[in-house]
Amino acid sequence: MFDACLKLLELDYFELGEAFKGLKDENVWKRPAPGLLSVGEMAGHIAYWESIRLAGEGEDLSKCKIVSPLIDPAFRYFSGTISSQPQQRNMTAEQVHAELLRVHQESVAHFKSLSVEPTTPVPGLDGWTYGTQLEYLVFHIAYHTGQIYTARHLLGEQTPDN
Repeated sequence: MFDACLKLLELDYFELGEAFKGLKDENVWKRPAPGLLSVGEMAGHIAYWESIRLAGEGEDLSKCKIVSPLIDPAFRYFSGTISSQPQQRNMTAEQVHAELLRVHQESVAHFKSLSVEPTTPVPGLDGWTYGTQLEYLVFHIAYHTGQIYTARHLLGEQTPDN
């Protein structure tokens, strides 16, 4: 079960890489419309949740084994992010994509080192097992990758034909 989900996560990251191809640096942190997050903010959201789910303990960010400018509580949930000023990091499109990949690779490596079973409960996260958590991450990353394509279209960018 883990192997299938991890394989699907890699497919998610292939598509995420496609979504970043040709992204203009000036559009990384620009919100495409009121009520919508920037590509950078969505990348931060993906990095935040993947890292604390695979390299942390429950939702306690202080126990996350990975540090990154993209792993920030400001990216935790849409409602908190959108209600604040647009988040900015001094990072280009290429840097955001590379950092997102690094966080992913380190998160997966940490997860693999745990040697847990799919039915093992996640510490600090009532009702979740490592299996359900990994299954949800596959969906979560794919969902936000689609939003990145949409944001780019709204910003007037031409994206790879996906």
